[in-house]
Amino acid sequence: MTNETDSFVNEVDESLRQDRALSILKQYGPYLIGLFVIILALIAGSQWWRDQQVERARAQSDAYMAAIELAQAGDLASAKTEFERMSGEGPRVYRVMSKMQTAAILQNEGDLEGAIAAFDEAAELANDPLMRDTARLRAAYIAAETADFAALQARLQPLIDSDTRLSYLARELLGVEAWEAGELDLARSTLENLTLAFEAPEGVQQRAQLALSVIGPAAAPADGAETAPSQGEN
Repeated sequence: MTNETDSFVNEVDESLRQDRALSILKQYGPYLIGLFVIILALIAGSQWWRDQQVERARAQSDAYMAAIELAQAGDLASAKTEFERMSGEGPRVYRVMSKMQTAAILQNEGDLEGAIAAFDEAAELANDPLMRDTARLRAAYIAAETADFAALQARLQPLIDSDTRLSYLARELLGVEAWEAGELDLARSTLENLTLAFEAPEGVQQRAQLALSVIGPAAAPADGAETAPSQGEN
């Protein structure tokens, strides 16, 4: 009798649980289904967005290479038009590279101020430190021909402070331009530090050593600047 009672109670409990589950499903089922549909839509949308980004990057890469080929073929006007277009659209990395290519064409055309401005814009746009510093350094090389020494030194200082591989090229440019500006003490100290920098590229060290041999050592103090003899020496 006890077994029959227990079996009956279990059947009643199971029936109640099923009724409760059905009640919950009826009450919240539409919301759960809606949430599931939203999750599926988000997953599909995310995959679509990634596919679109890949497709855009592939199209921008093809357009960039086509513009490079135009420049190599000597059609700089068409190449510049394409690079200017690409510098305002598509993935950031291609916008930066296109802006730098535009700057290079402007430099080739003799528009040095326009080239400096374009390289500066590329540096501002770049997220990658190497691309940013490359744009800054290329702008500085042009500024060495157009700006005074103080302005060039201010432009080079952030590159020198970055302590990257490109900082050695910035120091070399500073040393050479200091020499040409008559700032011989600064030129010597900058170039001497380059010859002692173990991580500096070998070519930079060799050019620094050559420049120092041309500049020569600092002049010896004049006779009038010598220390006067002490009283015991009179």
